[in-house]
Amino acid sequence: MNSMFRLVLAAFLVTVLVILGVLALGLFSGYSRSLTAWSRERQVSVERSARQILSSPGQEAPLLPLDVPLFIYDRDRQLVASNRGVGRRREVEGMPLLPVRDSDDTLLGYYSVGAAQFQADAANQALLRALLRGAVAALLAATAIALVSGPLLARYLSRPAAQVASGIDRMAEGNLDIALPEVGVREISGIARSANLLAERLRREQSIRTQWVQDVAHDLRSPVAMIKAQLEAMADGVYQADATRLKRLMEELGRVETLINDLDELMRLEAPELKPEISTFSAAGFLAGLRERFADILAETGWTLEERCAVDHITGDENLLYRALSNLLSNAIHHGGSGQGGSGNGVGGQGGGRVRCTLTRGGTPEGAEDGPLRISVWNDGPPVPPEDLPRVFDRLYRGEYARNTPGSGLGLTIARRIVQLHGGTIAMDSAAGAGTTLTIEIPLNPG
Repeated sequence: MNSMFRLVLAAFLVTVLVILGVLALGLFSGYSRSLTAWSRERQVSVERSARQILSSPGQEAPLLPLDVPLFIYDRDRQLVASNRGVGRRREVEGMPLLPVRDSDDTLLGYYSVGAAQFQADAANQALLRALLRGAVAALLAATAIALVSGPLLARYLSRPAAQVASGIDRMAEGNLDIALPEVGVREISGIARSANLLAERLRREQSIRTQWVQDVAHDLRSPVAMIKAQLEAMADGVYQADATRLKRLMEELGRVETLINDLDELMRLEAPELKPEISTFSAAGFLAGLRERFADILAETGWTLEERCAVDHITGDENLLYRALSNLLSNAIHHGGSGQGGSGNGVGGQGGGRVRCTLTRGGTPEGAEDGPLRISVWNDGPPVPPEDLPRVFDRLYRGEYARNTPGSGLGLTIARRIVQLHGGTIAMDSAAGAGTTLTIEIPLNPG
C-alpha cells in the first residue's frame, strides 16, 4: 500500500504538470490566434496601400512592407508599384491577382502578395525569442518550486495522518491513555478528535466494565459463600436440614438466579440488533395487568397503589414497557418504605406506604393524544440521598441504604435501556417531604 506522503506528492506533481500543460496549450492557442489576427491585419494594410497608390497615381507612393513580395497592377494589369522593383511586365506567375476597389465599388486595379511570414520580421523574431526564453524560465522555475514545495506539502499533510494512524494502532493494542494531536487539515483533525472521543469512551466503558465485574463477583460471592457454608455445616451435622434452613438457602439461590436472569436480560436488551416491536394497545388494560402483577406484593406489604390514567392508548413495545414499569413499581415498593429512605437501584427498606402510577401526555391537556407519553411512578418514602441520584441508573449500583434489601441492582438499568430503545428519557426526582418520582417520557412515534 502506498504511503500518504507518496500519494500526496504524486498528486501534487501531477497537478503541477497538468497546470503547465494547460498553460502551454493556452500559450500555443494564443499564439495561433495572434498570428491569424496579424496575418489578417497585414492583408488589410497591404490592400490599403494598393488602393492609395491606384487611386492617386503620380503622387508619392506610401512605403510598402518589405517582409513579403508585393506587386500592384492597374486595371490593364500592368505593374505600377512593387517592393521588389518596378518593370513593365504583367502579373507574376503563381501569385493570384486580387481586385482593388474604391468606396463606389469601382475597380481601381489589382495587387498580388506573397504569404505573410510572421517570423520573417526582425522585430517579430525578437519577440518570439523573448517569449520562448520567458516560457522556458517559467517552466524551470515552476519545476524547481514544485520539486521543493511538493515534498514539504506532502510531509505537512501526511505527518498528522501518520500520527493519527500510529495512535489508533496503539489504541487497538489496548493503550487507551494516549491523546492524539488534533492538528493538520480539517479531515485529519476530525479523525483525531473522533479517535480521542472513542478512547475516552472506551476508558469509561472499561472502568464501568471493571466495576461491573467486581460488583457481579461480590453479589455472587456472598450468597454462594453462604450457601456453601450452610451445606457444609449440614453435611458435617452441625446444622439440621430443616425447613427453615432450606427455605433460607432457596432464597439465596433465588437471589443468585435473579441476578443471572437480569444480567442475561440486560445483555439481550443492549444487543445492537434488538428492535422494539411497536404496536398500539390499551392503556387501561396495561395498568390492569400491572395491578394484577403486584396484587400479592401489595397485600403482603400493606402498600397502596393509586392509578391515574389520562390516555386511552399507548404506542410502544408492550412487553418491554411492561417490564420497565414493573421494575419501577417494584423499586418503589421495596426501596421506598417509611422511615428508611428511597433510592434508584435499591436504597431503602420496607413498610406500608403509597405508590402512585400516572399516565399522561407531556405538554398537552389531559386526555389529548398528540403529545409524548409521560409515565411517572411516585412513592411517599424519604428522599434519595443527593449523592446517589446521579448513579441510580448505573449497573449494579445499590445505594448505602439498599445493601440489605432484595434485588439485583439492575432494575433501573434495564428500565433505562428499554426507554432508550423507545427513543425516550427517564429521570428521578427526590426531595424531603415530596417523596421520590421516576418519570419516563416516550415520543409519540417511538423507536
